[in-house]
Amino acid sequence: MTPSTPRPALGPPPGALAPVILLAVLLTSLWAVPADALERRRDQFGRDFGYFVYPLASDIPGLGKATGIGATVLNMFDTDTDFSGFHLTGDFDASGYALLDLHLLPRTLILDGGYFDYRVAVTSYGRGIDSRRDDYILPEAKGAWSVGQLTYTVSERRFETYLRLATGHQRLLRVLDRDGTPFAAVDTRSKPTQQATLGAILDYTDDRLDPRVGVRLETVRRRPRVDDPLRSEYDVQDYNLTGYIPFRKSDTLALNFYRSDAIVTRKGVTDYATLQAQAGLNCGALPAGPAQQACQATETRQLNQIIATNEHGMATTLGGTQRLRSYPNYRFYAGHALFYGAEYRWNLTDERTPFDIYMARGIRTGLQVAFFAEQGTVNDDPGQLLHNLRTSYGAGFRLVLSGVVIRADVATGDEGGIFQLFINYPWSTFSVDSPG
Repeated sequence: MTPSTPRPALGPPPGALAPVILLAVLLTSLWAVPADALERRRDQFGRDFGYFVYPLASDIPGLGKATGIGATVLNMFDTDTDFSGFHLTGDFDASGYALLDLHLLPRTLILDGGYFDYRVAVTSYGRGIDSRRDDYILPEAKGAWSVGQLTYTVSERRFETYLRLATGHQRLLRVLDRDGTPFAAVDTRSKPTQQATLGAILDYTDDRLDPRVGVRLETVRRRPRVDDPLRSEYDVQDYNLTGYIPFRKSDTLALNFYRSDAIVTRKGVTDYATLQAQAGLNCGALPAGPAQQACQATETRQLNQIIATNEHGMATTLGGTQRLRSYPNYRFYAGHALFYGAEYRWNLTDERTPFDIYMARGIRTGLQVAFFAEQGTVNDDPGQLLHNLRTSYGAGFRLVLSGVVIRADVATGDEGGIFQLFINYPWSTFSVDSPG
């Protein structure tokens, strides 16, 4: 009697139903929300004056540790215009300033602008969801960029569309292997960088900064451009849907569904020999032996990743302060990305408490504990996005002020735990540690 061939499992792959269930729960719950519950809880162009001068002790996974100082002034001159500046030094250096919410037309046309410079060695992992955490290089770069954004908004900021332009330059200083050894030769010429972003937001919630009920839909189209004929040009299209379901008196269950896709518009070089001659690590300059062999192995991985990026582009990465918080910044990337998560926000207080202490003044509106769970994956084949998911879960504490949320999160997953201290809620489409 011959053994029968195992029958393939019927039904969707593991994890396939989770985003469908999440969206169904979200839409069903919101259907039952009374219309008056979605009235804005407060003025979306608040004028509560405040200022903060604060020490900075930053530990951003994938970037390193740095210390410095920052200052923020909220709602200057009886408007909702804000100013922020910071300076950090350590494993990475960064400084910058930004002027936000400058009204060209009151409550309708808003201008934001900023300037940032940096020196950083970003941990660069392998491409794909199966890349190993101990397989990386450290490209150290120095650069600066300016960014400006023009936003058109109506109906108490329920609908917004914006155009963001960023321009600057970057120079690769050196490339280190994971042991800190520099490779023999890299292209250290300064190269201009540009990025144009067109976005729209539909915000049907009770508050823009601290929503407790409603739904927010964001769509973003980015066009990054680096002046390099070897590399492909591609657009990145992101969709971000977040729902807020009220619990008890002031608690909230937040549910998020996110999708990112790269769309190649001009394909770069995919010939290995051509890339090796023009973008290789010059391993032949090393003496024959283990060091040269290790260099050649790294060069092969890097050139294959360039070929894959030239063929498929690179969608928004997973890992860091926004999505899959137990993994470092830029941990997972490919041509497509999928993410969904849930976060329960337990509001310990619900208040408006003015404070005026040394070097800080403002209004505290709440203290919050949060519990979250997330799953996500990346793949060059969009048909495989429901397979091989990575999981992250944890807890955090938040201080909600009149113009900003300060959060501390502890997350754990397959590669261990990470602590983060950051500003604003997660699941953003734009953050200072990973601008898009």
